[in-house]
Amino acid sequence: MIYELAPAELHDEFKAFHHNLGKIASQHVEVCPFCKNTKFYKVRTKPTKTYRCKACHKYFTVSTNTPFRRLVPFNELEVIFISRIKNISYNNIAKQLDISLAKVIRRECAIINYLQNNYPSLHNWYTHKKQTTLIPTLEQQYKIIKDKVTNLLGEQNQTCIYCGSNETTKVGNRACYRCRCCRHSFNILRDTSLNRIPKPELWLQFIDLIVSGANNLQIAKTLNLHNDTVRKWRSNWCKMMKYWHCDALAIWCKYKEEGNN
Repeated sequence: MIYELAPAELHDEFKAFHHNLGKIASQHVEVCPFCKNTKFYKVRTKPTKTYRCKACHKYFTVSTNTPFRRLVPFNELEVIFISRIKNISYNNIAKQLDISLAKVIRRECAIINYLQNNYPSLHNWYTHKKQTTLIPTLEQQYKIIKDKVTNLLGEQNQTCIYCGSNETTKVGNRACYRCRCCRHSFNILRDTSLNRIPKPELWLQFIDLIVSGANNLQIAKTLNLHNDTVRKWRSNWCKMMKYWHCDALAIWCKYKEEGNN
């Protein structure tokens, strides 16, 4: 039985969570998620079954107020959860379900979020078992990003974007340069999401933290930054990861944060 995949002391939570996944997959609804009233009626069946409560008159689906909203078809969730416990890779799961790697990662992060909110013991076991190390794809992209940032911050000369000269000198600690020939100043990050991100001395540490799964409050405390600043940085770094063709890592960092808040 699949329950044997988890330690005996977690069987009750495992069974309860597996039962809930089954209800979500079948789109079985018992109460309104807003007012808990049991009287409601079906509004439509596609793309998902949508209901309207007779008491509070709000519309809802089986995934309302859960991390699984908009993650249809819901039957993929159980496959991903069981497969990851069995140490099946993201790539093989993606092939099995005929979906993208990003969709698999996003759905697992939603599962982790749901476990954290509803089944804390199962969440602790699952995250310790499955999330302490990165899969090869993410590890490779993580290395690519760190190498790019290290090289970017350490580069003292860049080809002038105006005259093509290599006689340039770095200005400050970011990616700004001044050409000795045409006297123009330029920023090689001007057209990227990093253009207005200050404190380059914190960039590598910030990347380490978001990849590790730290949430915004934890990062703000560690780096002594405002929470809004951390939120902006995370968004911009995820965009930059995609710009550098590290889409899987960008998805991971985005949805790991959602799963930790």
